Amino acid sequence: MRELFKPEEIQFQTKIIGKQIADDHRGDKTPIVMVGLLNGAFAFYSDLVRATPVDMECDFMRVKSYTNRKQGDIVISKDLETPIKGKHVYIVDDILDSGNTMNAVIDYLEVKKPASISIVTLITRETSPTPKQKSYHAFTIKDEWIIGMGMDNEQGHMRNVPSIWAL
Repeated sequence: MRELFKPEEIQFQTKIIGKQIADDHRGDKTPIVMVGLLNGAFAFYSDLVRATPVDMECDFMRVKSYTNRKQGDIVISKDLETPIKGKHVYIVDDILDSGNTMNAVIDYLEVKKPASISIVTLITRETSPTPKQKSYHAFTIKDEWIIGMGMDNEQGHMRNVPSIWAL
C-alpha cells in the first residue's frame, strides 16, 4: 500500500471546495441540497458539509455499481426524502470513475426539476470523463484502486482510514 493523500491535505482541499461552493451562492437565495452517495461518500460528505458556510439541506441516496472491483448495473436502493424541485443540488461522491454511476444519478434527479445539479467528488481519475455539469474535486489520481475516507477494500473494510491509500 502507498499513501497518496494525508488527512491534512484532504481537510485543506475540502475547505477550499466548501468555500468555492459558498462563494458561488453569495447573494443567491435559492435553497441548496447536498446529496451524499452512500456508502463511499459519507466521510468526505460530512467534512464538506461542515466546511461549507451556507444554509443547506442534507440528504442521502444509496447507489451501488461495484462488486469486487467490477462495475456492474447501477442500483438505487435509497432515494432522497428531501424535495429538490427548484433547488441547487450538489451530488457528493467519493470518486468520479467511469462516470456511469454519476450520470445515472443525474438522469434520475433531473426528472425532479432541480434549479441546477453540480458534482462534488473527493477524487477523480485522469481517465474520468469531463462532466457536463459544474463540478468540483479535490484530487486526481491514475487508474489505481484506493481505500480510505469512505472508500473500501474488497471486504468492505478500511472506510474509516482518514487518509487515502493506493492498494
